[in-house]
Amino acid sequence: MVRRRMAASLTALAVAGGALTVGAAPAQADPAGGTLRGVYYDRDFCQWYGADGASQGRWDWWYCELSAAPSPLWFLWTFDYV
Repeated sequence: MVRRRMAASLTALAVAGGALTVGAAPAQADPAGGTLRGVYYDRDFCQWYGADGASQGRWDWWYCELSAAPSPLWFLWTFDYV
């Protein structure tokens, strides 16, 4: 009985972990020369962080991309001039 409960618990954790991993993956490959700096639930925070990083000289330009995941996630992409 204990083994059955343990197996069921481990299976549930594995399925939940797999769902989180699949749901958080970007829909497409990295833009050429881009660096993924973060994934956010809030568009305004993504925009603020991108602008703040550019004003502080951490990157030259940036944009926030809405993912195609079931829940809205914003990907902050940054770029540096070469």
